Amino acid sequence: MEILIADDEKFIREELKNTIERLSPGNSYYLARSFDTALEEMKSHNIDIAFLDIRMPGKTGLDLARAIKIIKPDINIIIVTAYADYALEALRLYVSGYILKPFRDRDIEEALNNLRRPLGDTNTLASKPICAQCFGNFELFFNNKPISFSRQKEKELLAYLICLNGSAASRGEICAYLFEGEDSEKKNNEYLKKIIYTLRKDLSRLGIEGLLIHSRNSYSINTEMIECDYFDHLSNRSQKRDQDILSSGFMNQYSWAEMYRCTL
Repeated sequence: MEILIADDEKFIREELKNTIERLSPGNSYYLARSFDTALEEMKSHNIDIAFLDIRMPGKTGLDLARAIKIIKPDINIIIVTAYADYALEALRLYVSGYILKPFRDRDIEEALNNLRRPLGDTNTLASKPICAQCFGNFELFFNNKPISFSRQKEKELLAYLICLNGSAASRGEICAYLFEGEDSEKKNNEYLKKIIYTLRKDLSRLGIEGLLIHSRNSYSINTEMIECDYFDHLSNRSQKRDQDILSSGFMNQYSWAEMYRCTL
């Protein structure tokens, strides 16, 4: 593995390097004490995993994580910090781990064994180009940039379908949740048609029209195209981080999501 360690304290860099090498020997290491040095190492080497401190001179480790993901979107980033209050912001960057100092061998070992993108999986980015953030406010990203929709209801429709985790929803079911309180069934169906029409156009513009699946009178999403914190939670791949995630809420902007919050 090619591993970047960015921390402004030399003894932490060396201790982390020695710990990783003890647990998983035979790696190449690149040590950086600042934002600029870390970016230079990223540009010069094919880094697999970046271990980043939060508080460094100048820009923060979260700033560094964002810059690194521009250079290599599918990289595994593990935050190693003495501060717990940056956890939610880090999770929104889809990091592979959040470790508190002083770290233990088992903290590093668990992070290496539960990488968001397992090493050698060269198709991860190609097969899952979309990131969905469900905890906190719902957001959708394509190539690390928020997706812009022509109608806000398009985004809400995708949020509901993501909650179904690949299961299909009928037009009537979708209307009942998205247009709660509206009396006119005919009006709701016509509005839903417009939403789906503009949603398809917006997805096609980005080249991800395969996200929305239409089958007879129902709709679902292609879960194979999405990297999602909710899916991770359901499959228990993020057990260590669940308490930090759950405390942020779940699709906070949608009232119908309350039924899902009660089951988390």
